[in-house]
Amino acid sequence: MGEAPKPTQRNLTADRTIQLLLLYDDSHPVLSALEVAAKLGMSRSTTYRYLQSLRSAGLLEEDAAGFRLGPRILQLARIARRGLGLSEISIPVMRRLAQETGETTLLTRSIGNQVVCLEREESDQHLRLSYERGQLLPAHAGASALVLLAWLAPEKLDALLGDGPLERFTEATTTDSQVLRARLAEIRHNGYAVTFGERDPGVVGIAAPLRGGDGSVVAGLTVVMPQYRLDGNRLRATIDTVMAAAAEISERLAGLDI
Repeated sequence: MGEAPKPTQRNLTADRTIQLLLLYDDSHPVLSALEVAAKLGMSRSTTYRYLQSLRSAGLLEEDAAGFRLGPRILQLARIARRGLGLSEISIPVMRRLAQETGETTLLTRSIGNQVVCLEREESDQHLRLSYERGQLLPAHAGASALVLLAWLAPEKLDALLGDGPLERFTEATTTDSQVLRARLAEIRHNGYAVTFGERDPGVVGIAAPLRGGDGSVVAGLTVVMPQYRLDGNRLRATIDTVMAAAAEISERLAGLDI
């Protein structure tokens, strides 16, 4: 067998293409063919062939000022952002939130008339609350659900709640749909939800909405804990911590098609 070509020979075209694209930055959004040739040490004819190939592929576009990044670059960037996904964006922040609060954190999302637990990060407490990934939760009880219900489109909310009594899970569950609607308006006003034993007795939930790039609520971030570990001062501090974490995730989600 013949000797394999050296990487510098085999990848010269690819390497130069990458180097050319990486010339673009905030200080150099537009480059002329002469500038590219000088920066890469290539002849004008070779440089122009590279530029025209990239232009044909939509990776560059040309105007009177020179060459700039093209629409295909924007499409690839959008695909790359989508590839990160809601869970991948959220988990690092959830992990830190669990460490800061010492409690379990949940990522939830609406699916039909139920709420699903997408991700969880557990605390290191000896006694901790555990929710399974993929676990279905009721849509009208618990902070994880109410923070999603509060920003649901009116017609979807009407279809979900109806006029009759809602299912009761504990003595603290709100079963009157009109009372629940008033609570949802308060949650929208406050920007967060707090519940005490509405789905599971003795469990406190503190949740904030996660927003996508268009500002709509796409998921919920929740801290859950036994009520005996909570006092008034810790409640306010935890609310602030959850809201800050939700804002951080929402900022990272900006521009994603989620």
